Amino acid sequence: MSIATHYKSDSLPLWKWILELILGVILFTVLYGIGIGFWGIPQPVAKDVAVLIVAVFILAIFRRWTRLFEKQWKWELLARNEGKNILCGVLIGFSFFVLLTGLLYVTGCYSIQYVSPHWSDIISNLCLFFLVACCEEVIFRGVIFRLIDDRFGLWWALGISALIFGFAHMFNPGASIWSSVAIVMEAGILLGAAYKYSNSLWLPIGIHWAWNFTQGNVFGFAVSGEDAGESIFTANIDGPDFITGGSFGPEASVIALLLGTIISAFFLWKILKPIQAATLQGGLSSNE
Repeated sequence: MSIATHYKSDSLPLWKWILELILGVILFTVLYGIGIGFWGIPQPVAKDVAVLIVAVFILAIFRRWTRLFEKQWKWELLARNEGKNILCGVLIGFSFFVLLTGLLYVTGCYSIQYVSPHWSDIISNLCLFFLVACCEEVIFRGVIFRLIDDRFGLWWALGISALIFGFAHMFNPGASIWSSVAIVMEAGILLGAAYKYSNSLWLPIGIHWAWNFTQGNVFGFAVSGEDAGESIFTANIDGPDFITGGSFGPEASVIALLLGTIISAFFLWKILKPIQAATLQGGLSSNE
């Protein structure tokens, strides 16, 4: 095996690292836009198939992209316990909004007007949000977080990727400085920590996918300010904006901020625990 197969992004020349970072963000953002464009196809089945094909294509291109710059296939990023990681992610994202909606219900801020499932539209949104999760996780965790983490460490990667992720939502309907800060804290850090913990994109993809779909197409909330369309439950949302999130949706709620912070703290504890144990063990060994 040649030395080239052992390259990591932190061993790249700085100019090449910068090139991979900038061009990667541009490339996958363009592909993301193309994928969203297919959402305008009038035939529902053709539309669903098209967005799923684009999602799979972007994941395949991401693997080749890392090979191009880093001289190795990053198979583990999309092959490490795929089923387990995506299932765990889906359960976390789904449970997050079940709990959040339950808390809003208890406070009197959420009630169900009626149940009106148009399943073809709901399935289409399930496909769309899979595309959204794959594209955004490749951009923000697969490119931005991973490259910064490899070169500068976890805290820089978490801070920078979460800030960019949060303020990328600043242009959404109903967005504000507060909603962007909330996205930074409850989602940007959580998804980065989930990726770092699992060393797999499938865990944050699963969280992100279920997060958006459950929020918008199960419980009828706006998703980052956007109307998600048809939902299983048609909601009546009434209460102070700091509890409900206002027109931006519950991602701007202090309840979501607290829940996201708790989950992020759990992942960070799991990440740092073995490091602290190794450091302690090393200190004890050096004193013997």
